[in-house]
Amino acid sequence: MENKYKVEQTRKNHFHFEIPMANKEQEVEVFLMENSQPNFLLKTKQENFDIDLNELSHRPYFLIKTKANQYITAERTLPVEGMNNFRDMGGYETDSGKTVQWGKLYRSDHIHNATDKGIAYLQTLGIHTIIDYRSNVETQKYPNKQISDQVTTYQMDPSAHAAELAAQFQSSKEEEDANLINEIIEQKEKGTLVDHSDVVLTQYHTFVTKKESQEAFSKMLQIVADPNAPAVVQHCRGGKDRTGFGSMLVLGTLGVKKEDLVEDYLLTAKNRIERNRIKMEGYKKLTSDPVVLNQLYSFIDTKPEFIEESIDTINNRYGSIENYVKKELKLTEQMVQQMKTMYLE
Repeated sequence: MENKYKVEQTRKNHFHFEIPMANKEQEVEVFLMENSQPNFLLKTKQENFDIDLNELSHRPYFLIKTKANQYITAERTLPVEGMNNFRDMGGYETDSGKTVQWGKLYRSDHIHNATDKGIAYLQTLGIHTIIDYRSNVETQKYPNKQISDQVTTYQMDPSAHAAELAAQFQSSKEEEDANLINEIIEQKEKGTLVDHSDVVLTQYHTFVTKKESQEAFSKMLQIVADPNAPAVVQHCRGGKDRTGFGSMLVLGTLGVKKEDLVEDYLLTAKNRIERNRIKMEGYKKLTSDPVVLNQLYSFIDTKPEFIEESIDTINNRYGSIENYVKKELKLTEQMVQQMKTMYLE
């Protein structure tokens, strides 16, 4: 069954459900899963409803039952204090009819900003592996908080930054924004400033084709295919570009449809609305040039055509994401099947 059930924690222990129903007379039953056992919560014919739960000692998973089928669902973006884009990639249906398991594959922004409370929450998720796409400069400036001694971190930089972002990454914390703006102004004055959307599209094309990127994402997939890896978190700085491409590769290798790959990518836009507003307010204190501001916004914006550039380049050249990871990223058939065994149900 295609998973279109959605649940979101709108305030502490208050959950909003969206359960699309083809038959308006159909009833659904909702259960809270506790120690793998369903605990009945309610029965309803409503497509949108809310449930308040008592204090929880664990991340909640919900069983949705109809007469025809049943499905486990959960909130996708998790309430990790200090972070804005930590989310679960479970719940997507694949072309084989199976579903990506919840609680095994995560994507996020960097863990540097997590508060002590946020780290305590992460410690409940059973994370074993972190894949950090940031450069040495980024990790030195913004070192991740440690979740536990049991977590192994792998750093792999795809080296696919646009020129302006590369300049920003090389700056000190205090000078990042100013140096980025100066780089854009210099390009504008020289007449070499490329349309902001084209810059980002080029980066997403480069993820597919550049040798350094291929090596980094090949290593990532081999780690994800290791039976000892789950639960896995992959992240960069904001959890959009490098993480967006890596997440698309994992889900695509598992057989998730293009429309869901794009939908998963676009959740970053929703999660970063407030973060982007604050970021642009900071930029506006340094420049009022609309051309510069548009260019700046392009690097924090999340558009479907960005990830579609990567997906379409792969599909046009290799026929499928699975073919691409086998031919260019050197995953074996055994590794691909191991991933499907580990992460699908």
